[in-house]
Amino acid sequence: MKKGLVKTLLLIVLLLLAVVLGSVIGTAVQGIGFLSWLGMSAGFGLEPATLDLAIVKLTFGLSVNINVAQAILLLAAILSYLKIRVKE
Repeated sequence: MKKGLVKTLLLIVLLLLAVVLGSVIGTAVQGIGFLSWLGMSAGFGLEPATLDLAIVKLTFGLSVNINVAQAILLLAAILSYLKIRVKE
């Protein structure tokens, strides 16, 4: 495989792992007093908009909900990606 493809796949895997593990950690520590700040989250996005063309009805929308643990792990994943060297 080409070096560029491997690095791109590595970045995608690292980001997906950061999001999933951050979600799990954020949910798991919500009940623990001194770690509950990791579970605090913020959401933003666009409300769904519908386009009705008589034959087809399309609905577009975007919603993102991120917690502190996910943000920390995403930053760590990006920094790790920048430090990793891929050999050919």
